[in-house]
Amino acid sequence: MPDEHEPTEAKQRVLDAAQEMFMEHGYAAITLRDLADRLDMRQASLYYHFPDGKEQLYKEMAERVFRVHSVGMRSVIAKAGEDLRSRLHAVASWFAQNRPVNVMGMMYADLPALSRRRAQELAQTAYEALFFPLSDIFRAAQARGEVREGNPEILAGFFLALMDGITFSQTQQTSVSRLDMAQEAITMMLEGILTRPASAPSAAEPSSTDSMDSMEMFDAQ
Repeated sequence: MPDEHEPTEAKQRVLDAAQEMFMEHGYAAITLRDLADRLDMRQASLYYHFPDGKEQLYKEMAERVFRVHSVGMRSVIAKAGEDLRSRLHAVASWFAQNRPVNVMGMMYADLPALSRRRAQELAQTAYEALFFPLSDIFRAAQARGEVREGNPEILAGFFLALMDGITFSQTQQTSVSRLDMAQEAITMMLEGILTRPASAPSAAEPSSTDSMDSMEMFDAQ
């Protein structure tokens, strides 16, 4: 029985081109005419595969991206060691070896341009596909006492932001590979960059409590 999620060869070609163009330029910057020109086909042919137009095309493209990354991430996590570092390195390697995904750009720039229903559906799909596998490994590491307590979802979002940052950095330089940058980012995330513990604030430096008090005083004026 054929996989209902597996597109035809022609539709696959459209989705491949759409992924490359949307991920590089964003939803608002790409028109169906741009995509048709890129594929050297008539714009009407795109409507054969995506009757609802650009928004349907983007949604199906994004769902495919999330689905592929969810399966890939879970697979490499299952094969990695049980410690958090090994699992994060495995996920970073997966991201480095596949097409870049601008997750934050999609969430904060592309989705608001979609209809409310499709935006909500895509946001939920992204959360389940990308955040769930990562938050699970952070939660497991906390249960083992490997890392301090924290919100696993926030940690998952922070890690995804690191992967996005690496993708952007690659547009500015080519001397360091995506994989090497990802490995270094993981080391900094787990170990920090300070050479010694941070000291307590000096008398000249207001504490966070003092700062909050000052803000409250300002708001009261």
